[in-house]
Amino acid sequence: MVLQAQSWWEWLSKLAGDVQRTVLESITSMITGIFGRLPFLLAGLIVIVIFWLLSKAAKKLFLLSTRKTAVDARLRLLISRMLVVIVVGLGVLTALTVVIPSFNFGSLIAGLGFSSFVVGFATKDILNNFLSGILILWQRPFHIGDYLFVGNNQGKVEYIGVRATSLRKDDGELVLIPNGDMYSTALTIRGKGAKRRMNMKFCVGYDDPLEQVKELTKTALNGIGGIVSDPPPRVLVSELIAEGVNITVNFWINTNESKPLEVFDHAAIAIIEKLDEAGIEVFPPGSMIVQRPKEEVEDEVAEPKKKSDL
Repeated sequence: MVLQAQSWWEWLSKLAGDVQRTVLESITSMITGIFGRLPFLLAGLIVIVIFWLLSKAAKKLFLLSTRKTAVDARLRLLISRMLVVIVVGLGVLTALTVVIPSFNFGSLIAGLGFSSFVVGFATKDILNNFLSGILILWQRPFHIGDYLFVGNNQGKVEYIGVRATSLRKDDGELVLIPNGDMYSTALTIRGKGAKRRMNMKFCVGYDDPLEQVKELTKTALNGIGGIVSDPPPRVLVSELIAEGVNITVNFWINTNESKPLEVFDHAAIAIIEKLDEAGIEVFPPGSMIVQRPKEEVEDEVAEPKKKSDL
């Protein structure tokens, strides 16, 4: 038993000595390797610092050179930050080639090929909106305050971002439309403060005096606040149909001073009341109007009077 215990003790002592020697050799080798690579590490650090200073210089140079241009301020700031990221990224890759001579940038790109494809496919909508936002800020097809018609949405532009554009609708709701949709769909743009033409159409009978209808309509519009006098309102006969004569009314409003729906409401009420005072009946275009003989109408009116006399 004593001999067996001694053999175990000798084996453990030898094992501990081997472990200690291996650890010391590893630490010594690591320290030697660090000190041996220290010049390369310092060179890589210097490269990163140089590229960082270059990125700051490129940012300031870009901002100074575009300060008096018509480029949007947010786009200038975005591009300057992208310049910093690109230059610093190149500096990091250059530093890696200095510290690790076996590092190959081409192999890295080849290794990231499939991963880049997967990430790009997953974020294609984000990239689409991002690139569309950059193009919108660069080309500036519309500005804050303009009135836009985009698909089923319409409203005044409140904010133009990199990802989306904000529209304030006439009812006060705020709509965020992705810039990808803003750039790829047809837009109708009314400039800030621009005059907007409003169209109205109604129908009168063939027996009504058309010139009087036109004059009364113009008179009704002249008393409506929000309708501009230049260009003046137009009242024209636009179509002759079986039901009657279609009258088209065009007038202009200033979108900065008036809301289109409110002005349209006041104009429609004023026209209807004015024509009603003159005994002219107004009905929507395309309505089916049944006109009976005058004698038949007079007989119906006279019959109740006869009964009351009896």
